[in-house]
Amino acid sequence: MNSLVDLPGKLPSLPALRAFEAAARLGSGARAAAELFVTPGAISHQIKSLEAQLGYPLFGREGRGLVLTPEGKRLAQVVNRLLVGVAQELAAIKREHETPRLTVTALSSFSARWLTPRLGRFIEDHPEIELWVQSSTTLERLGGPGGIDLAIRMGSGQWPGVHAEHFFDECFMVVASPKLVGGLPGSPAELAGRPLLRAAGEPWKPWFELAGLPWAEPGQGLIFSDSGLLVQAAVDGQGIALARRSLAQDDVAAGRLVQLFAQTLPFHWSYWLVTPNPPPHRPVLQTFIDWLREQIRPSIL
Repeated sequence: MNSLVDLPGKLPSLPALRAFEAAARLGSGARAAAELFVTPGAISHQIKSLEAQLGYPLFGREGRGLVLTPEGKRLAQVVNRLLVGVAQELAAIKREHETPRLTVTALSSFSARWLTPRLGRFIEDHPEIELWVQSSTTLERLGGPGGIDLAIRMGSGQWPGVHAEHFFDECFMVVASPKLVGGLPGSPAELAGRPLLRAAGEPWKPWFELAGLPWAEPGQGLIFSDSGLLVQAAVDGQGIALARRSLAQDDVAAGRLVQLFAQTLPFHWSYWLVTPNPPPHRPVLQTFIDWLREQIRPSIL
């Protein structure tokens, strides 16, 4: 680290530099005074003191406004950059000494059936972290005070202004409760006449084609706007569901659902981990992302 002793001359006082920077940025001594909660006279005094110490003027006057001299422009750029850097570093140090807090958002279906059941393990391993989980269908404001640190989203990953890392691919599988009335079908053809549950935007017909069934899309029965509700309806024995594997896998593992057939239909969308761009250097965020990836490895995904 360089020593101030090695620098020629004496550095100006911080109040003088702050007064100068505010006046230069705002173009007005009065506005600078309002921002710094001092009188316009105090701003004028600090700037005159700074000019006297430097030996050259920093401002000229144009009407009632202040106009920077060439030397003033150079100094204003440097001081602004340094003060912003100091403020950012102080904010970072403050965050490090506070309880680490992380705000995560995901689709309600994914939150309810995949993320939330696993969060207890994360809190057990990292009790020092305060984790806020929100459900949302849109990419809300990322980063900054009060913003979202991480969004788990399904899509193509091509969202403007954000950084998206691939999380995992999704597919559909056919599931039903082992206690389904009428028993479980033994082959895809035995789905005929059975109650088929579906979610909006997730049709059966592509799976029928995969299974070699020349059937049209079902035209009756239950349709759910939320894929998580679809899975719950299948658990409750209301019918046979074409479900996203990520949402049904825990129920299959627990025996509440049975995967009926080997055919799985790849989904054209994947899950992504979305952060501000560029990604912030936050150890607590990286800890959570690493933990999320560990949860995928032992799963049936």
